[in-house]
Amino acid sequence: MTEQNQDENKQNENNQPDTATSAVASTAPPSVQEKIKRAEKPAPAKARLGWGARSLLLLSLLLAAAAAGLVGYQFYVTQQEKLQILADREELNRTLQARAHRLEQLESGLTQLTNQLKQEREALKSANQSRELLQSRIAVLEKDIAAISGAHRIDWMLREVEHFITVAEQRLTLLGDAAGALALLQEADDIVRAMQEPGARPLREALVRDIHKLKLAAETNIDVEGIFLRLSDLSDRVVKLGIPSFELKQEPLEPAPGEALPEEGMALFWYRFKKFLGSLYDYQKHPKGRPITLTEDREFLARNVIMLLQQAQLALLRGDSEAYRVSLTGARERVEMYIHQQTGETRFFVTEISELLQVKLRPPMPTIEESIRGVRVFRDYWNKEKLIREQQVQKLEQRSRQENAQ
Repeated sequence: MTEQNQDENKQNENNQPDTATSAVASTAPPSVQEKIKRAEKPAPAKARLGWGARSLLLLSLLLAAAAAGLVGYQFYVTQQEKLQILADREELNRTLQARAHRLEQLESGLTQLTNQLKQEREALKSANQSRELLQSRIAVLEKDIAAISGAHRIDWMLREVEHFITVAEQRLTLLGDAAGALALLQEADDIVRAMQEPGARPLREALVRDIHKLKLAAETNIDVEGIFLRLSDLSDRVVKLGIPSFELKQEPLEPAPGEALPEEGMALFWYRFKKFLGSLYDYQKHPKGRPITLTEDREFLARNVIMLLQQAQLALLRGDSEAYRVSLTGARERVEMYIHQQTGETRFFVTEISELLQVKLRPPMPTIEESIRGVRVFRDYWNKEKLIREQQVQKLEQRSRQENAQ
């Protein structure tokens, strides 16, 4: 009770000035009364936080800062991803533009090729039309010529066949060209097949047999033309083999190296006399056992070697291996035996002949006598058959005229 009384007294003490102040304020003007009321308001009491509340507040602040940092990092990563996406999009756009440009170029090229192909097709179509027109005109001309001259289509084709067979025989006989003769006979066989004439069967059989023989001969074909040219070159080189010619001609007076030429008098006369005597003879060293030919006889030696080389050429064209070998061997022996100046030209000449002797000529060329005989037989047959067919055609025309007249 005592404590309660003490509190009441304190409150009363505190309330006394308020009563006095309120009495003064009641008599003051309204503005002053308002200020007094504001001044009489007690100041709010400041609240103080404890340790636990402060710790909780600090933790909340840290969590908020961490959350803000995380949000900022995520925002940064998102921005970087957006930038990368924009860069990829620009690169993709550039790629698409480049491909679109390439596609346009390809389309233009395809259009050009299509136009070119169309033009070529039109040109080919025009050429085919021209060819057909030309063939029709040729057929009309053939009929007109046949009507005027009496010549038949078979006659023209038969002349072509005879020409090809004749040329093939000449190539075999003169050049030994089995491949060329084979091509000619194959062309002749194609023409005979195009005749579509039953009576030409024996001729085709003869051509086929000769073609088979030429195919076998062409498999062992050698370079006849090349060997022939090598032999011709050797014939031209014979004059370079060091064979002196017989000429009585004094060479100009020239002193030997290191030798003084006399100016005049008896010394000059004696010098010229010795040079003249030395020019009347010539000598060369050679092994024992080899004959020595006179100077005037060496011209005949050169001509003999050239003749042997020409004989080898003829044997090459005929395919005569024995004559070819004998001619080249004789030429080589004469050069080795009678020409003793072993110069580079002589060694080359002998080496070239030795290499030509190593060439094996093909067996004798087959003949195409069956084809020649077959084309002659068919010519005789066709001359008779053509007359018979013309007579039959005339009879049919007369019969048709009689029927039309009736």
